[in-house]
Amino acid sequence: MGLPSLATMLCAASEKLQINFRRSQCWAMSLCRWWSCPVKRNALFWLVATTIYAHHVTSAAPSPPPQTTSSVQRFVCHTGYTPQKCHADTLVLRKALAKYPVADLGEWTWILIRSEDWKSIVVPRGLGPDSPAFTYYEKRETFLEEALVAEVPERRRELLLAWRMSMEDLLDFAVAHELGHVLCNEKDEANVNRLSRMLQEHRPFAYETQLASKGPFARIKKQR
Repeated sequence: MGLPSLATMLCAASEKLQINFRRSQCWAMSLCRWWSCPVKRNALFWLVATTIYAHHVTSAAPSPPPQTTSSVQRFVCHTGYTPQKCHADTLVLRKALAKYPVADLGEWTWILIRSEDWKSIVVPRGLGPDSPAFTYYEKRETFLEEALVAEVPERRRELLLAWRMSMEDLLDFAVAHELGHVLCNEKDEANVNRLSRMLQEHRPFAYETQLASKGPFARIKKQR
């Protein structure tokens, strides 16, 4: 009984090998026919190329810079500004601020006000009409007049006569002066003028940024 069983097993194995061989032949012939079709072959190339490109772009994309909340500087334009003019004027202001350590302020807002509205805002607050910038400590806001960053011919003439310096120099002085107030927590104008000169000259000095409640406003006063 052992011999017939062995023969039967050998026959079955042989038939199975033949069947698998025929299947392999059929699969190979199907693959050849598929590959001979230009449309299908181009589709495969396109799929492979797209997959490789997508992987490359994903792996090569730079990671976004870390977000920090300690140096957020916001720029706002007061009523009457168009979006285009606001963008142009804030670019001038950003450039003026770039050389100063404004990041040490933490969250701070810089607000531009149209020159035609400036006097009606500063005079009721007890500030001089020719003071082109002031800071509101409690809200962490600094206000600057439009004429500092844009052409306002009549108002610029007034400021030139009052301050005896070019508008570029006056903008730089206004920024440095307000930073002298807020970075150093200083209200005394003589000390602020000294500190603002040190800032303009990039001379190192120690300062604190904890703002004390010594009154809500700090403004520029003319140097005597």
